[in-house]
Amino acid sequence: MNSRKITLLVLFIIFLAGCNHSESSYSDDPNITHLSTSSNQEQEAAVQAKELLADRDDIKAVHAVNTKDMLLVTIEIPHHERFSLKEKSKTYQKELEQNFPNFTIELSTDKKIILETADLEEKITKNTLTEDEIKKQMEKIIHLSKEQT
Repeated sequence: MNSRKITLLVLFIIFLAGCNHSESSYSDDPNITHLSTSSNQEQEAAVQAKELLADRDDIKAVHAVNTKDMLLVTIEIPHHERFSLKEKSKTYQKELEQNFPNFTIELSTDKKIILETADLEEKITKNTLTEDEIKKQMEKIIHLSKEQT
């Protein structure tokens, strides 16, 4: 009987240790990658958009790429903040439109679009794409985001 109590106590302690949420994957610093700006691929607007949204407490990561007339921004929001996702998206969309009036703004919070944009950002950072290729990739991502909604 005594060994049974000890076994139950050990199992209970293991269960409590497994349920410990003291460390979270949420970081106070959003994941922001600064894009290189070479003469072929000017990403100044993308960097400015990322800096503009990086200061928000409710954004975990920001990814952005741009062409001469189009700006694609994806934001990752913590799960507990997704209840007010539509309101936040509208607010951020308006803010981006005010700060970048010469660009067509596309804002997305969809995980697939975030991953595609992060991949495109990485390719731009490595300077493996031409401006036309960047535009084609962006149009593909935007088409995918419109398709999913």
